[in-house]
Amino acid sequence: MKKIKYIVLLAFSFLLLVSCSKAEFVPAELTNNPLSSSTDIAVNEVYETYKDKLNTVGLSIGIIKGEDISFYGYGETKKGNGTIPNENTFYEIGSITKTFTAIMAAQMLLEQDSNVDTPIKSYLPDDLPTLNRNGIEVNFKHLLTHTSGLARMPSNFKLLKNPAKAYADYDNRRLYSFLENARLHADPFTQYSYSNAGMGVVGTILERNYDMDYGEVLRQKLAEPLNLNNTTAYFNETNLAQWAQGYGLNGKEADYWKSLNALDGAGVIKSTMMDLLTYAYANLNPSESRLGDAIKMTHTLYFNEYEDVDFFKVRSCLGWHEYVNKALPEKTFLWHGGDTAGFSSTMILDLEGKNALVLLFNAQVQPDERQLLISDLLQLMLD
Repeated sequence: MKKIKYIVLLAFSFLLLVSCSKAEFVPAELTNNPLSSSTDIAVNEVYETYKDKLNTVGLSIGIIKGEDISFYGYGETKKGNGTIPNENTFYEIGSITKTFTAIMAAQMLLEQDSNVDTPIKSYLPDDLPTLNRNGIEVNFKHLLTHTSGLARMPSNFKLLKNPAKAYADYDNRRLYSFLENARLHADPFTQYSYSNAGMGVVGTILERNYDMDYGEVLRQKLAEPLNLNNTTAYFNETNLAQWAQGYGLNGKEADYWKSLNALDGAGVIKSTMMDLLTYAYANLNPSESRLGDAIKMTHTLYFNEYEDVDFFKVRSCLGWHEYVNKALPEKTFLWHGGDTAGFSSTMILDLEGKNALVLLFNAQVQPDERQLLISDLLQLMLD
């Protein structure tokens, strides 16, 4: 039963690696927490309670409480280098990318006076068959809520010994080949089944609609309007000296996922704590604009069936998930997490209270090992 629940947890992330062994990490006794306020002290107490079980080299914690924004770095950006992660340290954010992709898709539909019930057929090459099952055609709502019936990964995606290369090599030609032969495992909008393939399709649609690659769509439609100066799909545009080194379950340094190619929309974004807190704030306080309207669209609950695991349960908005932490059963949040070969991330939004929690780790771990830390930090955020 524990193994099954772990698989369900993993389905919410982007992680695909299988590791034969697991290393135990304890962050170095380093922090930039000034311990000068009650929040500083409370965050440090929570961290000290769980640090031995976090299995990470470094950790960035960001908290928004109304108009107050706090950042804390613990451990190291690379094992043994003595450098504490700061607000401008780069991390891979994995599947949190999907929330960005959903906002850009919503914005595109608003620009066209359309809506999420629009079928995707006309946005793809003409020679591809219509994705449907029992006469129900796949639309944007299905892809963005993970209810399209598409598989988690394309059937022709080959996981290599080096996953970074496998993603970089998976181009549009291969994605279209997958779609040409795809068979939906359920009627659309009848069953939740997390799909990186589906979000890859949304990213590819954005590229075709705007006639530019995913990274440029991200720059023009989200990063520049929200002043996310260190949020990008392009690894070569980042400063390598500002990067955290990621680590796999086996304790070895992980290769950076520089490109996901046709699956960029599912997990390619690289960012920093400063930018992610800015992004969280923009979601908590959407502007009176088309972009603000798109952000609000993605917060709407569409699929009512919960996915229930040990520590929390979720159901589908657009890109985001409505999230209930079982330690706080009366409170509803928005949530997304992300994992790559060497990084793990969590973003949780309290829309009602205008609060947010962002966690960035530079090591890949089993998701359930951080849930108690998250629960306590959420309680602290709400106090």
